[in-house]
Amino acid sequence: MVRREGAADSDAVPSTAALGAAVQYAQAHGITIGAQAAWTEHPAVDIITAAEDARVSWILLGYHRNAKGGNTMGGVVREVFSKAKPLAINVGVFIQGTDRPIERVFAAIDTGTDGRAALALAMRIARRKQCKLRALLVSKRMTPHPDPELVAMARQARSEMGSSLFHSDVLTEHSLHQLFRQSPGRLLIVGKRFADEVGLPLDEVPGGDRCVIVVQGAEIPEDPEAA
Repeated sequence: MVRREGAADSDAVPSTAALGAAVQYAQAHGITIGAQAAWTEHPAVDIITAAEDARVSWILLGYHRNAKGGNTMGGVVREVFSKAKPLAINVGVFIQGTDRPIERVFAAIDTGTDGRAALALAMRIARRKQCKLRALLVSKRMTPHPDPELVAMARQARSEMGSSLFHSDVLTEHSLHQLFRQSPGRLLIVGKRFADEVGLPLDEVPGGDRCVIVVQGAEIPEDPEAA
């Protein structure tokens, strides 16, 4: 999405540094992507409209910071979260990234829509990367045993991925410190509601050199034909 600044000599949309970098990265890693630049005056609205027109079930937004260290979740990202909430569209925002190899995916999950979407994305990435997935079960009550519905979610995931690739632990404390302590890997996926609860910093993740994705799940069932 490119904002118009002043009068343009033509309607042709110029490529941007971010778009060029994304295409080069994909090519270097043998990934085929469809890259498109478009003029916009309302980026969040246009992103949602494009997603609905394409009938996709996920929107993934790259992290960004301005020169003054602006909040990653502010502005356009926060508006996309808001507008996507009543739709059958999940949203994932990369708070931070890394190019280092991902050997294990960690996901903090609960029985809410955000937690379920976090698990679905984590399983998808783990399969793609052919790596292990460890789910951190975020129970509603801090007891030795998680909620039965949460246990059922973990069992279903294990049956789909196999016991050698899927493991789960109970998150022993609802805190940012404990979340990071139990997820010592390079990729962590967290539901937005839990991220808000523990105060996950949305501009820089302590410890660096890890990829963190904050996920908001669709409030209504996905279209089974959506990509």
